Amino acid sequence: MKDFFAKINQFKQKFSEMSVQDKINNTGEIKVKIPFSKLIFSPFGILTNQFGSLFRLSALFALVLSLVSIILGFAGICFTQYREAYFFCSNSNFLYIIALLVKIFLVSMFLARWSDIAFLKKSYDLKNIFLPSKRDCALTCGVVLFLLLNLTPILSFYLLYMRVPNPDWVVEVFYFACVSVGFLVPFVLMRFYALPAAFLSGQKLPSFSYLWQRTKGNNLAIILSLFLVIVVMSFLALYYQRAVSEIEPEYVNWSGTVLDYAYNLIMLMIYSLIMNHCWLQKEFLLGDDDGTRTDAGN
Repeated sequence: MKDFFAKINQFKQKFSEMSVQDKINNTGEIKVKIPFSKLIFSPFGILTNQFGSLFRLSALFALVLSLVSIILGFAGICFTQYREAYFFCSNSNFLYIIALLVKIFLVSMFLARWSDIAFLKKSYDLKNIFLPSKRDCALTCGVVLFLLLNLTPILSFYLLYMRVPNPDWVVEVFYFACVSVGFLVPFVLMRFYALPAAFLSGQKLPSFSYLWQRTKGNNLAIILSLFLVIVVMSFLALYYQRAVSEIEPEYVNWSGTVLDYAYNLIMLMIYSLIMNHCWLQKEFLLGDDDGTRTDAGN
């Protein structure tokens, strides 16, 4: 009987050693398990805990965004049935590209300032909050690249929809397989959301392979966290369309301007949720500057 229990204990010890080895990746680092509930709900917790600072920051940047939209002729109301009734809407594609790039730059500045205030405990005043820097330009380039990569599913869908069927099934299967890769790009990108936060914190950026290994086993939590933010954004867009549909024609100029500002204000707050998610990923996967993993979200 003693030999029987000894063999059981020996088996348990070997099984335990195997389990530990399974948690170690090729670089020798133990995989990080991000707390499921914290990654999903902590972005909202950070927003509510620092709502006053976020609201003031969003109010300032929303005002500038609205001014850019109105001056260049691309306020939100210009993309509705009230376009002709609004006091100025532009038809210029060149101005549209300019307005889009300026807005992306302003949103990137907002995300950088929010990161400084919420996570790095820096302060700004009206004299320096809108002063651009090299860091803002670098973050803008990253945001543009991120947006373009996330549009690859649309490109893949377009290529599949517009393709002319090939009688050779080998060519057809090969084309479908190659083009369909674009649908997977957003799911690959979600494992690298810690990079913007690492960049803004001044931390040394990790290699892609290192971050890929660290995010193994956390895909579901990341997807659900981002999905919740997308649901909130979709709800806001639908509510905005409903609000626009109830505008009285004689008050289009005033109502359209107010709605554009309100929309920018709330959207900036939602963008902060995405940045909160990036910082949570960074703190759980990469730790602070000293290399230690923090209990983010507390």
